[in-house]
Amino acid sequence: MHSAPSVRFPVGRCGLYGALLALLAVLGAAVLGLWYGQDATPGDAWLGMAGGAAWAAWVLVALREWRRSPVGWLSWRALERRDPDEPAGIWYWHAESLPQAVPLRRVELTMDWQRAVLLRLHFSDAPARWIWAERARQPAAWNDLRRALVWDRA
Repeated sequence: MHSAPSVRFPVGRCGLYGALLALLAVLGAAVLGLWYGQDATPGDAWLGMAGGAAWAAWVLVALREWRRSPVGWLSWRALERRDPDEPAGIWYWHAESLPQAVPLRRVELTMDWQRAVLLRLHFSDAPARWIWAERARQPAAWNDLRRALVWDRA
């Protein structure tokens, strides 16, 4: 059986993730509005303000986290090995802020939506990091990335 081909794929802010956060924000506002509109009494205005403040805080944190999504390149080098006894293939993370690529212990495919995937990058000396990869960023390499993700799990 042959390894998946080498691939280098750009990652950054994901439109699907942004749309999901926006949907949650709208649904949260609707639920908050319905709740306050049906159960509010004149003395409970503070509850509505507290709920609105909590919702606004969540929206700000979600927006900040989306804007701070990691930007860089994820690459799979099919012919490299860490150990002769292991199957071929090593993942690398190339961040814009780093001078050189960082080898990863593994890349975990956690959610696959066909046109976007949620990945968890496991570093050897840093905490795991979550990234989204979208087909729209580089359609020609999308299938190669998906093959590498599946190959590495096998």
